[in-house]
Amino acid sequence: MQSRTFILQARIEAEELEIWCAEGWLLPRETEAGRDFSDVDLARAHFIRDLRNLGVNREGIPIVLDLVDQLHGLRRVTRDLMEAVKALREERPSK
Repeated sequence: MQSRTFILQARIEAEELEIWCAEGWLLPRETEAGRDFSDVDLARAHFIRDLRNLGVNREGIPIVLDLVDQLHGLRRVTRDLMEAVKALREERPSK
């Protein structure tokens, strides 16, 4: 989605969007038409807005985002590991 639509759906100001992108909190895809925001970007923007509403300051936001990113990464690794274990069990004949 384009920036204008994103701003409306995220319920943030254009200036906030610029700051969040400059800080690296949001990483939209750059296209010839401008920034292209995904549904993941929108969910992340809602999360950032919620953190701000809860009183998390500007220095705390990247820490929380990093921890959440690590958690998602660990979940992905765990899911891949579980799939590999399942595949090995299916390959090995039962005794």
